[in-house]
Amino acid sequence: MHSISFMDPKVEDETTSLRSSPLKDNGRWEVPSVPLPLLLWLLTLLIWLPWLGNLPLRDWDEALVAGVSRSTAAQPAWDWLLAMKNSESIYLNKPPGLHWLIGASIKRFGDDEWAVRLIPSLLASLAVPLIVILRRQLSNGTGTERSALCSGLILMTLLPMARHGRLAMLDGTLVSCSLLLISGWLSSKRWPWHGLLAGLGGSGILLLKPPALIGYLAIVGIITLFDKPSSRKTSALGWAISGLIPGAIWHLWHFGQRGSNALLMWGGQGFSRVTEVLGDKSGAWVMPLTEVLEGGWPWILLLPSGVYWAWRHRKTSTGLWELGLLAGSALMVLPLQTQLPWYSHLLWPPIALLCGETLAGLLKEGRPHWIPQAWQWIGALLLISTTVLLAMNTSAALPLPALVAAGLGLIIGGLKLSKPLQLSRQQGLAVVVTGWSLGLLALWHSHLWLWELNESWDPRPVAAQIRLLPPDAIVMLDGSTRPSLNWYAKHSLQELNTSTPKEFWLVSEQSRQGCTNISVDPKATDWHLWHCFSFDQP
Repeated sequence: MHSISFMDPKVEDETTSLRSSPLKDNGRWEVPSVPLPLLLWLLTLLIWLPWLGNLPLRDWDEALVAGVSRSTAAQPAWDWLLAMKNSESIYLNKPPGLHWLIGASIKRFGDDEWAVRLIPSLLASLAVPLIVILRRQLSNGTGTERSALCSGLILMTLLPMARHGRLAMLDGTLVSCSLLLISGWLSSKRWPWHGLLAGLGGSGILLLKPPALIGYLAIVGIITLFDKPSSRKTSALGWAISGLIPGAIWHLWHFGQRGSNALLMWGGQGFSRVTEVLGDKSGAWVMPLTEVLEGGWPWILLLPSGVYWAWRHRKTSTGLWELGLLAGSALMVLPLQTQLPWYSHLLWPPIALLCGETLAGLLKEGRPHWIPQAWQWIGALLLISTTVLLAMNTSAALPLPALVAAGLGLIIGGLKLSKPLQLSRQQGLAVVVTGWSLGLLALWHSHLWLWELNESWDPRPVAAQIRLLPPDAIVMLDGSTRPSLNWYAKHSLQELNTSTPKEFWLVSEQSRQGCTNISVDPKATDWHLWHCFSFDQP
């Protein structure tokens, strides 16, 4: 059992021939230490889970996932195996793998925001222990535990990983399933039955975003061909195929139930994103690269040295897999013509692995020297900026406590990481991680952790008014669909068109002739609920 005691590589556990527990010098049994993956997972939960429900479901995708989950879970008998939207129309965009679990959480805990986001957050957080396990499978020499720890710490504290992992979306769970697939396959080289874990990871991908499985299978297959495939037992492949059976059975059954419509999640909502722009979600390769450059701090400075390290070790399994995973993930993400900020999520695990190699070298040898110095400058800049904003009494919506915590962590940690003693450098890393983690917690508490939203207005006041209407009331929306409004109103909204009923209610930002504003606060600048009659319309 590996533990955090690896920090001193010269000390090895002393064991008897009959027991595996370590003995102290005085002959007493030492209390077993916490396994590193479990420890990092618990720390991840402490950082990622607080204040999950302090922001409403405003985002289009998050509210859609929540609505489909609630509608699907409400279906009778075995009908819940097929995804439903608004309890009446079939949902074909994605398989309902995560929707089943979110729906179960809603039925158990209610439809509060934290209950909707809880299961996706828990599943996304598993990426941290899984990347530690993955890095262990790549090598077992000196320094492996250090690199595994560093990779886990980096993935745990990356802002995009934590922020998007907290949302009711598919991408965080997709990353965890992909890491289970890869780590299980690597482990099957020694224990063939671990191929079953790889297959189950593949089934998870099939029940989330099925086209992604083809990309991951290609990545794993190509790298395996270059990494001594003859040393792997053929039974591992059999175990892996057996693990894919649950996901494959669901898709075959889904095709039998819905016919050619079942192919939409493979084509129209899958491969077509490579060649077509869906809606206004364009950006091609620029958006994911921008997300990496914006969200990778402070660890992104470690990446160039990590790539260089992997290139020098490209003839080893570690270097080959780390370079291959980065290149393969980039080929899955960058060519997409349809881009959203969280599509770059797939890039973070290989980036964390490569940055972890540099950070491990920094802990052991104190090089490269410029990185701790750069962190000190960045920390100073954060503190100076915060001081200026406070002095100017600015009303800018910035999480100032988060900036202070991150800045202090970078300054103090950077100073210690520059010391010649290895113990001081280890303490420096602990300070950097602690400061950045406290900064993340302050960000969650600030209500400012979601910002790239087109639907920034809070739908809850209008939704509360809609819930007071008669069940058969016809409610229309002046504009594009708004899943979050459907979610909170628990009422299906129709799109406003020229053919309107005699009496209806309208959700609109602008006043309309002949309509009466029945909102609680008519002077508010957000959208309102109007009571209209068709003959009043121009």
